[in-house]
Amino acid sequence: MKMTKANIRDMIIETADHSNLNNFKAIDLPEEAMWNPPIVGFAAGDDDYFKFFKHDIGAFYWLPSEAFHLKYKDKSVKDKDLTVISFGFSQTKETKKAQNRAKEIPSLRWFASRGEWEAFIYDMCEKVISEFEKKGIPAVAIDLLPEWSRMTSTKHGIASKWSHRHTAFVAGLGTFGLSDGLITKQGKAMRFCTIIIEGNLPADIRPYKKYNEWCKFYADGTCGACMYRCPVHAITKEGHDKNTCSEYLQLLKNEKGPDLVTKSHYVSGCGLCQSKIPCQDGIPMTIDFTNKRD
Repeated sequence: MKMTKANIRDMIIETADHSNLNNFKAIDLPEEAMWNPPIVGFAAGDDDYFKFFKHDIGAFYWLPSEAFHLKYKDKSVKDKDLTVISFGFSQTKETKKAQNRAKEIPSLRWFASRGEWEAFIYDMCEKVISEFEKKGIPAVAIDLLPEWSRMTSTKHGIASKWSHRHTAFVAGLGTFGLSDGLITKQGKAMRFCTIIIEGNLPADIRPYKKYNEWCKFYADGTCGACMYRCPVHAITKEGHDKNTCSEYLQLLKNEKGPDLVTKSHYVSGCGLCQSKIPCQDGIPMTIDFTNKRD
């Protein structure tokens, strides 16, 4: 391996910092960043969790080597030969402020950051992959694989061939909350990406033991603030109703959203359950809950 974890973290952060797509020019704020600098985590390609996901979610779910071979079909590479890199971007302070004021539909900033995400992350992935390949390191970005698609899990309903959030969990970046969002040290208002490289780097130690350890509701039965933020009651004590959530996103895209969404290529996002909640900016057990709820 010709790069260290520190080299890779610096390269990913620098790529994001120099991106001309990480801004709010879509809403006439070209000098303002859409996303904070990314957090980066590393996992072993043969981590048992990847095998568990395939068993639990469905046979269609990729192991790291299966995703890798979609690009490098002639390489004889196994999961143990790979390192999986997860990186996530948190929403900015100003975006979260605007989202905190929103009730029935998301803020314009949130619509824009979600709608511009694909262009930004595709550009990010292409540049990061290029840097790896310049150093002779074969690399695959999940977002750039045309085979990646939504699927239906017999057990879990709406799913896909690869989950960035599940990967971030494996790489030590966070644990799941009641709404299915991933709670990180920078909070839950996040989006993630995955790159798989050939070579072995030390996996990051997961600072938790349970998949939902950093969720206040699962920790002690209190909170549940995300339930009250959802405009269509898709979050209950039983968890997240993905079908109801998805139907609301389609309603925003087709009818209720602003022209920025309904009359564009934008993918609609909601994210109300990621704002004005105790885990918005960090792990809730470590922050002051006073006056955090409605």
